[in-house]
Formats: sequence, C-alpha cells, structure tokens
Amino acid sequence: MKLRILHITPDFNYVDGRSYYVSLLLKYQKKSGHFVHLATNGGDSLERAGNDVSVIPAMSSRYSFVSSVSKLTGLVKQYKIDTIHSHHRYYELLANSIPGKNHKTVSTALSIVDKRYFVDYKSDKIIAVSNAVKEMLLKKFDVKENRIEIIPNFVDSEEIQTGNQNQVELSHKKNTFTILSAGRFHPEKDRMTLLKAMALLNERNIKLILIGDGDEETSLRKFANEKKLNVEFIASQTNLKKYFNTADMCILTSVRDPLPSFMLQSGLYGKPFAGSNIDGIAEVITNGITGILFPAKDEKSVAEAISYLMTNPGDSNTMAGNLHKLIMRDYTDKAVIPKIEKLYNSMFELSRTKS
Repeated sequence: MKLRILHITPDFNYVDGRSYYVSLLLKYQKKSGHFVHLATNGGDSLERAGNDVSVIPAMSSRYSFVSSVSKLTGLVKQYKIDTIHSHHRYYELLANSIPGKNHKTVSTALSIVDKRYFVDYKSDKIIAVSNAVKEMLLKKFDVKENRIEIIPNFVDSEEIQTGNQNQVELSHKKNTFTILSAGRFHPEKDRMTLLKAMALLNERNIKLILIGDGDEETSLRKFANEKKLNVEFIASQTNLKKYFNTADMCILTSVRDPLPSFMLQSGLYGKPFAGSNIDGIAEVITNGITGILFPAKDEKSVAEAISYLMTNPGDSNTMAGNLHKLIMRDYTDKAVIPKIEKLYNSMFELSRTKS
C-alpha cells in the first residue's frame, strides 16, 4: 500500500537524534515508493529532506498555534496526505488538530518526560522506541496498551561500507587512546561526569572528543581548561563517520536516554561502548557482553569502565563485535522500516473493517 505521508518535527538539526531518526524515515519511505513530505520550523540539516520540505517557523511558538494548524492543513490538502507522523509532543497536538477524516495519525515517542498536559499522545497509534518509553506512556500518561507499538529508532545500514571500516581520516596517534561522545550538551547527557572521570584518570595518552552544541558547552569547556584535560570540542557535524573510524571506544554518561542513536551508531561501526545503566541504554547493552554499564553520575565508575576497555583489548573487541551483530540484526532500516510499514497499514485495515 503506497501512502502519502507528512512528517512533522521541530529543529531539524544534525546534532539531534530525533532529526537523525526522521531523516532515515524520509530516506527509506521514499525508497519504498511512498510520497513523503517534511514540515518543520527550521534547522541546519534541511538538505537531508531534499525538496520535499516545508519550513514553517511559526510552529516553534505556541502563540502561533492557530496559524500553524492552518498551514499544516493546507499541506495536507495540497499533497493529499493520508498519514501524518509527528515526532514531538507539541507537534503531535498540531497534527491531531488538523481537521479531516481521511487521514490517520501516528506519533513516535522519542523522549522520557515527566510533565503532563492532558493533550499528549492522542494519535491513532503511538510508537515507543524502547520499553522505558512504553512504561512512561502507560504509567504517566495512561495511554492504552493497544495503541502502543514498541519499534526502536534505528541506524542506516548504508552508512558503513565493508572494507572502509579501518580508514582513519583524522590525525590519530597510535599511542593515544581516543574516546568519542556525541550529542547535545544538555543536563540529561551529563557530560560533566565524563569530564570528571577524565580528571580522575589524569592520563595525557587518553583523548576525549566531544561533538555537539548546547547550553552547557561553556561550563564544560571551562572545567576542561581548568583541569587541563585532553579534550577536543567539535561543533555539530554532518557526518560522524571519520570520528567513529578513529575512536577506540564510545561512551554516554546520560542520566536519561530513551534509546540513543549514538549508541546504535557505535555498534554499527563496531566500536566498544560504555554507558550509564539507565533506560534504553540498559535495554541494548548487557554488561560484559555487548559493552560496559556503570551507575549514572558516578565518575569513578566511568573512569574504571574507560580503563578496563583500554587495558583489555581482547574483551573490548569481543564486546564490540557482539554489539555490532545485535545492531545489524535488530536496529537498522532493514529490521525497523518493515515494522513501521506494517503499523501504517494496520491502521487503514482496521478503518476499513470498521466501515
């Protein structure tokens, strides 16, 4: 069944995991023969949507609610949309405020949130990207279980090419152990604990590369400078391939993380991974099997995880290989896109049955 799909999402940026997820949906749904269009308030990665994008700056302001709904309604009519897929709570409200009975609504819940507005998660179907997100929907928002489907976010199987895995495109000293962490500089990512772990290790042959941007960048840079840490801050990138290629391990010290794309990409590239024992990270990483888990906000445990992966290359490589196999089996477009297609089709089949 070929569909006409409108995706609605905020801040379509390179550094954002949500945007990465949406960009892959756009790519592979087009490959499947669907008509796909993106509506967003803006961002630095609009070229990922090609010409099939409408930028509506007003969507970023709740004071422009009526205007935003009106413009989205125009897109639905113009492109004869039958499926509206939203990727943020407020944008889901916009989607479900578009009049008409001929389209279905889907929303992907990519975040774990606390505040309730009583207008959340009203779409025909809700995609939870992890069990942690599903539990939030059930317990905090009283979403009926039959409206929820667990379908993980995913990575692009075409991102890696066999034979190119060992090409190092950065200047990489053989006597330097390089750690990579990428994503927003946000309190939920808790990069400060990672820097504190670097201070505990106090080894110049360990280098940390932090890629991203956000409100916490100034305080992180200040701490790194004061402690004279071997840390390189890099602005958001269009492609992380060269950084994955040069990394000896990848790490996330998040205190809340539904199912981080960076972790999935680490597995895609076959890199040893260490992460906080929380949410979606703990759903993918089995300690000692597919990576290392440590307690959140515990810089000593983070330092120990880094030291273990650095000094035990045999175990490190085994865990990296296990994670790569898991990601390739369950968390790429090949595994996930068919599940989303099935969900879309089920809504229309149910509608035809009721009519």
